[in-house]
Amino acid sequence: MNADDSLGFAEQQQQVNTKLLITGCLLLAGWLFLPFLAWVAGVFIYAFAVQKTKLDSAIVFFVVFSLSVLIASRHIGYLWGGADDMPSYLMAYERYSSFSSMLPTSLLYAKHADFLFALYSWVVASLTNNHSFLYYFITLAVTYLLIWKFCKLVDNPSPLLCFLMIVFFYKFFQSQWHLIRACMAVPILLYGIWYSQTNKKHGIAIFFLGSLMHFSTSFLLLPLLLFSKHLNRRWNIEQLILLILGFVFAAIFGVLAIKGVGSVINHYMINKILTRLVFEPSFSKLPSLLFFIFVTIIALPGYIKTTSPTYIRLFNMMSFLTLLSFIALFFIGDELHRILLPLYLLYAPLMLLAFQYITPKLITGSFLFLVIAFHMAAFSYVLLINESNFFYQDEIHRHPIENKGLDYFLTFKHYSETDITYYDGYRNK
Repeated sequence: MNADDSLGFAEQQQQVNTKLLITGCLLLAGWLFLPFLAWVAGVFIYAFAVQKTKLDSAIVFFVVFSLSVLIASRHIGYLWGGADDMPSYLMAYERYSSFSSMLPTSLLYAKHADFLFALYSWVVASLTNNHSFLYYFITLAVTYLLIWKFCKLVDNPSPLLCFLMIVFFYKFFQSQWHLIRACMAVPILLYGIWYSQTNKKHGIAIFFLGSLMHFSTSFLLLPLLLFSKHLNRRWNIEQLILLILGFVFAAIFGVLAIKGVGSVINHYMINKILTRLVFEPSFSKLPSLLFFIFVTIIALPGYIKTTSPTYIRLFNMMSFLTLLSFIALFFIGDELHRILLPLYLLYAPLMLLAFQYITPKLITGSFLFLVIAFHMAAFSYVLLINESNFFYQDEIHRHPIENKGLDYFLTFKHYSETDITYYDGYRNK
């Protein structure tokens, strides 16, 4: 390539970058005036068309703000026949006063003894004068930002697209409604596992912090930390079969061990596990698991070919959690959504990396577009049925599907000046 060709290419690239910048700026401005669903569709198209731009973090900010306002504005306590966990968290939150009573209050009302999450909740309560909406909003926003950090940490073609596919996955979106402690802990735990490959002490410290957020999730992910140095290793078929058999036997032994300990020790956490750890197969959550199994299968060709440590590590982590979830179908099938949480964060970067090894690109591009369309359709449906009564205190009773970014801002202002109410009847019984 001669000097003139190089100069021409540089000018073309500069023009493309300028057009992308203008498009991104128009998209950001459109948040105020476009219906949120239309704006999200535009963001997906933008992320699909480009890879990494300087505006990614700004776009993520508006997504995080909007989703946090949307969820925190819902009418809490009436969902799923009392299975909504948020009333328990809010019952504890509004009673946080002194530091010394922090853990007893968490245990009595929120039914957990995870020190770091209790400390976080107590600090927010102290700073906001026990303002429930701000607590809910801040918790959601922090969790989404932690997920964005994870998407950037895991090297992949498009961190923004990964982030969007995670947060708009309708089952993860619903998990954010009430599994706030687990959702916050998962990205921290995954950080710890990821960092442990380069700095073991650093990774263990981060993982420990995540375990203080949600111990039971850290217990499930502990094998990935313990065998962290093997996650960058590609396993052949024979080794995988032996590994799976060993894992199955280890899982059975773990179940028997917990039941054995529970028969002689009466402890809250052990009893909580035992109440769920029964052989009662339930396949209500199977569709979500099948999707993750499918992603793992389509990632297998790239796993065989690649030399990328990131790809191999992601595949091994996802394979472990997929297998764990499959076994859990037969023991805690109704609680499977809790075990699936890490998979929501892992599948998107693995999928984008896997598509680099699959041809023709028309097929991978079409499939990715279908996944995005499914996420948009499912998210739109959740808003349309409005099961949780989003924006229920708004003075202008507009359906949530019609709200624009400006409405989200005004809702945040209104709820910040007042507060939310919730139904705690199921939790007080």
